[in-house]
Amino acid sequence: MIRVVKGQRPEVLQQNEGSWLDEFLSDPQNGTKRYRYRTPEIKQALIAETHSKCIYCESKIGHNTPGDVEHKIPTSLVRERHFDWENLTIACTECNRRKNDYLDAERPFLDPYADNVEARLVHYGPVVAWVDGDAPAEITVRKLALNESTRLQLILRKIEKLEQLSILRGRIVNELSEPLRLILETRLEEMQSDGAEYAGMIRSAMRTQGSVRSIEQER
Repeated sequence: MIRVVKGQRPEVLQQNEGSWLDEFLSDPQNGTKRYRYRTPEIKQALIAETHSKCIYCESKIGHNTPGDVEHKIPTSLVRERHFDWENLTIACTECNRRKNDYLDAERPFLDPYADNVEARLVHYGPVVAWVDGDAPAEITVRKLALNESTRLQLILRKIEKLEQLSILRGRIVNELSEPLRLILETRLEEMQSDGAEYAGMIRSAMRTQGSVRSIEQER
């Protein structure tokens, strides 16, 4: 999980939010009125601002994980925020289903748009924990079941990324060809970028293991 910046409200929402909300509130069980936030323009804007990743687990959104338009504040409880742009994001189906309609003002779910999530979560390889005493962070990790056997494919994918990181770091340290070394270093930077899958975990691993340059100096 990393910090995300909210993008510009899509024009279709600027023009229709008020009327859509009125129609939804008058007939909340009507599927056409209820799911207008799923329009391609809105969904593509959300995918762009989240770097084509689930806002919570950072899995890439694709054919196998198409991604759901998620309400950060569940509108089953706060209907007035059903089409609120600040309340919409993208989550994978697994995270969206587990978060469900959680809402607690005293222990809110972590919000990557507002919270310094990387400072509140702790990574131990593919396992994600929380800073001691941070109840919202703990609730977020537990509700999403990020470390449980039911998320095995997620955990295995994160292990695969860590293995790629380890191999890449080793190649950079031992590479004698300067042009190839620069290519590998660029790849290492890409793995830590906002658009990279599991960037929060990779950045944490880099902080723990130290930069490649520091390793070379110690040799």
